[in-house]
Amino acid sequence: MLVSAAALFSASVFSVAACCPSGDNGIYMAKSGLGESLPAAVNLSVNPNWLVYGFEREGINYYQVNDLSGQVVLIVGNVDATFWTLPAGRNPARVSLPSRRLSLPEKAVRRVVFQNTEFSLVVHGEGASAIWAIEPAPPAG
Repeated sequence: MLVSAAALFSASVFSVAACCPSGDNGIYMAKSGLGESLPAAVNLSVNPNWLVYGFEREGINYYQVNDLSGQVVLIVGNVDATFWTLPAGRNPARVSLPSRRLSLPEKAVRRVVFQNTEFSLVVHGEGASAIWAIEPAPPAG
């Protein structure tokens, strides 16, 4: 029994490592599963109300946001300083990108959902009126 438990544990560690190699910025990026409700990827969210999964393929990074029920809310693609959204999820999310800024709702609560050294993904407001935004990362230090 002990041997099989050890084998199961080592297989689990191997599958996570195989699924989610580290990107250049130290974030674990999966190689497959984009668009799935429960992808085999590490949750990168800094907000307990959202799930964020990172994917990398052919030099392009994708960040998928799911709600807690596993529904895909939005997917953002990224290469260097260029960002775009993919047509994902049941209802199209409104996303303010560096190249196409949307007006943010006044007095809406701002919540950081994902953050790395290059940018932050935040949501302003809630529900159907929420606007997601790609914002520059705060200065280090």
